[in-house]
Amino acid sequence: MANIKDVARMAGVSIATVSHVTRGTKYVSESLRNRVNEAIQRLGYEVNPVASGLKSRSTRVIGIVLPNINSVFFPPILKGIEDYASAQGYRLTFCNTDFDVEKEQETIRMLQGSWVDGIILDSVAEVADTDYVRFLSNLSSGEKPIPVVSLERRVDSGVILSVRINNYEGACLAVRHLAECGCCKIVHIAGPDFCSMADDRLRGCRDQLKQCGLGLDKSQVVKGDFSPEQGYTAMLCLLEQNPDLDGVLSANDQMAIGAIRALHESGRRVPEDVKIVGFDNIFVSSLISPSLTTINVPRYQMGHAAAELLIRRLTDPDAELEDVMLPIHLVVRRSTDPSAQTTWDLSSW
Repeated sequence: MANIKDVARMAGVSIATVSHVTRGTKYVSESLRNRVNEAIQRLGYEVNPVASGLKSRSTRVIGIVLPNINSVFFPPILKGIEDYASAQGYRLTFCNTDFDVEKEQETIRMLQGSWVDGIILDSVAEVADTDYVRFLSNLSSGEKPIPVVSLERRVDSGVILSVRINNYEGACLAVRHLAECGCCKIVHIAGPDFCSMADDRLRGCRDQLKQCGLGLDKSQVVKGDFSPEQGYTAMLCLLEQNPDLDGVLSANDQMAIGAIRALHESGRRVPEDVKIVGFDNIFVSSLISPSLTTINVPRYQMGHAAAELLIRRLTDPDAELEDVMLPIHLVVRRSTDPSAQTTWDLSSW
């Protein structure tokens, strides 16, 4: 079996040049790169990633840590990450934490011991946990730093890269739309307590209702875990406490879909009696009846930007620690406007 010395000898270059070509660790001129690749093909040389990683302390592997890998929210994000990372010669390894902070920390330590080059993390830890932020910012394998990109929220812009949206403004957009549609008693199906994104959406809902001359007391808010089942039970609870409700903002689309079922079973017509807005714009939102008005989150772009930030940091450890805020917009469908012209999203599944 051919080895790296054989490739270098045939190509007439140094072993270091062959290594840089195969691992993409340093610029090599096109002519030399072509000679090396031709020698690799003629000799049938195969790079051993384990041996390469042992020597360079670089595996060209990125760890992806998610709270629920089964969620329909994440595939476009993963596609965005994979498209950019694979084009740069990186492979991905996926890990699931089940919304468990301790499991998240164990997973990151495992990835650290596996010598991943970097981590893209959708954390469920408390933002105010300064010890955990310090742990993430100081991750390393030996002397090699392991940079982290935070998905969906800013952990600390001074030490952690992040890609997110303005959840507060998204909730404001949704509530303004409900108010403009004539809703006078708007309730909110909120996300769980540990989730800073859910807190931002709750604050946006409350503040925008106040600007519209409407209120939001405790009876008008029920928290769920982002699942359709809890959206269903939350809606039943809100109907019992607020029989005159005519508008609903759900912290995500899955809970909104559960809420629509509860409204139907309770004899409430959507949107004639109750109008409802979700958040995220997952593909299912265009397929249900009535189709769901929602806030679009550019998830593919979020994944692509996260991979780009991370690899830029790996290439240049002194690169700026960025906090990227992606644009959002309201997608009006028939859960608030019966005349809305909507089409099925058939490209995401």
